[in-house]
Amino acid sequence: MITRRHALAASGLLLAPPCAHAQQVQWADWLGTYSGTARFYRALPLEDIVPPPLAPREDLGGGTPFAVQFAVRRIDDRPAVWLRIDGGPMQTDEVGETMFFGQVTGGVALLRSADARATPRSASLTVRPHQLGTEALFTHADGSFWRRYFTATFTPAGADVILWVFDATGTRARTWRGSTIRA
Repeated sequence: MITRRHALAASGLLLAPPCAHAQQVQWADWLGTYSGTARFYRALPLEDIVPPPLAPREDLGGGTPFAVQFAVRRIDDRPAVWLRIDGGPMQTDEVGETMFFGQVTGGVALLRSADARATPRSASLTVRPHQLGTEALFTHADGSFWRRYFTATFTPAGADVILWVFDATGTRARTWRGSTIRA
């Protein structure tokens, strides 16, 4: 005979959520080269000024689209991301830049090395199902720095991209958005 306690315990087990499992990222689905354009989306003031200015500085950024190309590769069974940006303050040189990352652990990989004219001081790769992102810290000649984020959300035809740049003083984030097609 089932006691009331046993019945309550058994019903609780039926209602308990199943154990969480990490979703596997399918690198083979992402491998390839993607080409498209991005255009200025908006600037976000990050100023922590009290009281806020009556007329905050507006950054329209220009509406001219520019080319964005990237490639996802696997080199020595580790991820590599090649990126070429033809406009905006995060423009790369004409051959682009390649960042080689270590093994992905818990959805994150750290920079192993880079093949670029302006090598980032540090960088990381974040992966999720249907999305990858890179974050890179670059240093200017005067010692100041800027940070660039690149996110690609994969679609059946290619990927939607977002580019973020944070300036050296940390007071403004500028954003560009666009779409790419897999070549």
